[in-house]
This record gives sequence, structure tokens and C-alpha cells, in this order.
Amino acid sequence: MKKIQFGIRVPNSGPLSGVENIVKAALAAEEMGFDSVWVHDHVVWSSEMHQHHISSGAAEAIREGQEANFYEALTTLGYLAAKTKSITLGVACLVMPCRNPIYAAKQTATLDVLCCGRLVVGVGLGSKATRESSEFEVFGVPMKMRGARTDEYIEAMKAVWIQPLASYEGKYISFKDAEVYPKPLQKPHPPVWVGGWMDQAAMRAAKYGEGWIPGWLSPKEMKRGCDILSKTAKEHDRDPSKITIAVEKLAAIGRTHDEALRLALPTIRTSSKSYERDVDDVQFALDRHIIGSVDEVRRRIDEFIEAGVQHFELKIIYPNMESLLDQMALWSREIIPHYE
Repeated sequence: MKKIQFGIRVPNSGPLSGVENIVKAALAAEEMGFDSVWVHDHVVWSSEMHQHHISSGAAEAIREGQEANFYEALTTLGYLAAKTKSITLGVACLVMPCRNPIYAAKQTATLDVLCCGRLVVGVGLGSKATRESSEFEVFGVPMKMRGARTDEYIEAMKAVWIQPLASYEGKYISFKDAEVYPKPLQKPHPPVWVGGWMDQAAMRAAKYGEGWIPGWLSPKEMKRGCDILSKTAKEHDRDPSKITIAVEKLAAIGRTHDEALRLALPTIRTSSKSYERDVDDVQFALDRHIIGSVDEVRRRIDEFIEAGVQHFELKIIYPNMESLLDQMALWSREIIPHYE
């Protein structure tokens, strides 16, 4: 069995986003023994999304009049490449239909060189974060067939990474004899982890990815998805054991059950206004994320491991940076050593 790994989402968006806090979280993660740090991706981000789709920080940190800052994913990772030494750097996930795959391949290849081969490239379809999300409209990209477009863009990126004179012919992207350097440091290329929680995402990971990183799935749902992935990989002559199974999870750890709930519930309730998943039933979220005391967190992690999970990207819920560092320290002392 692969080593169980844990990563931290840094605040490249949300009410506590900022250069100082991004670096503080990343350096603390590296010092405390976490395996990875993560950013997420959107280019167009509105004040409405800032209020209701909190992937870093907590609802209590939102202030009236705050700008809806969202630091661009790959630029941020490039900055962290120079600030960190050994920790894996990941994006989960690039909104792939809105990214030119030739340019994205150039950016990520350069980034992989800059970070000495520590990069994981997460890719996703880019579901609407909230009802008012307009990212696809701004880019002039249709939501329809974004899955097929993403499939081609993954293949096109890999062509640029691998081929000296890269060529690709598809419905949505075609090019011939593109000489694009540098090539990635990792060979044949950085691992591509596919985001998304639907069956199609597991199948896409099985066909095109080196990993799968869904979000809102329970352990039972993860097990079903892993079975779909394994079956699909074998149908395409791929070894499913070589595809990393990861999850992206909201997390709050406390010294008691009630302490963890106090940290988590305001943000979970705020997210009920998000278009992405209907979490009006708080229990729906609690069944799918990692929230509780040390013992409860270990039990939930064990459930996901039993379902096949190998890597946890933790979107810790924190009203201030002191809370984030405190929870990370507790995780470092009580959780990470338990799985070594």
C-alpha cells in the first residue's frame, strides 16, 4: 500500500487570502511534515462567490467590503517554488476548458523545472461555483461538451510535454510541429490528477490521469468511484494501482467534538448557498468531510483509506491564521505520525 499522505490548501482565495498568509501556511506545512500544499483555480471570481463559496478560511473571517481576491494558481505556485524546498506543490484543479492547453503545458513545464519536479497538475471541468458564476461566459467557452474538451486538452498538454515537435489533432484543439521548451523535469511529465466527483470523473482519471481527486463524496461513494476507476483503467490497458486516489476535504480538528463543530458549522452553513452541492442538510456535509476530535478524525480517515484513498488535500476551516496553524500543529502531532 502507498504511504498515506496529507496536504494543506493555502489561502490563495477567500477572506484570509494574501501573499503573507499563503507563504506562512506553505512554510508551516513543510516544517510540520505535511506532504503537499495546494492552491485552487478560477480566473473570474465575484463578490457573491467570495461570500458563499469559501475554500480557504472561514465564514467568520468575511468582512463587509472585502475584495474578492483570488490569486492565480500557477503564478502562486511559482512563488511558492522559490519559498519552499521539498514539499509537493499542487493545483486542484485547473479549470481546464478555460485554459489554452499549449500555454498551460508551457506554464506547468516551466513550473515543474522551477520547483525541481515537485508539481502535481490537477485538472477539472470547472463546475459553476455559485448560481451567478460567469467564468465560462467571460472566456467565451460553452459549458456544453466541456468534458470532451477537457479530455482533448489533457492529451494536448501531454503531447507538448513529451514530444520534441508536438502535434495534436482534435475537435477543440489542433496544432502541428510546436517546438515548446523547457520540457518538464519529471519524466515523462508531471502527474495529472483529475478532479470531479461524478462517475465520469473517475472514468476520465482512469483513461487520462495519474490520479483522481474528487471532493464531495462519502467513504462509501469513494469506494464505488474507485471500483469504476479500476474497471475503466483495466479496459484501457492501464494499471489502476499506479493511479493515485486522493480526496479534497473540508477539515476541522479540535481537542473535542464540540470544538471542531464550532469551527466548521458556520462555514458549512454558508456553503448551503453554493450552487455546487446542496448542503442544506448539515449532516450531508459532515458525512463527507473530516470534522471532529482527534479520535473522530482518525476514524474518518480510516474509512476513506478503506475505500482506497491515499492522499488527503485538507481545506481546513479557520477564522484566522492562528487557528489554521493551531489545527495544523494538532494534525501534525496526532494524525500524521499515526499513518507513518
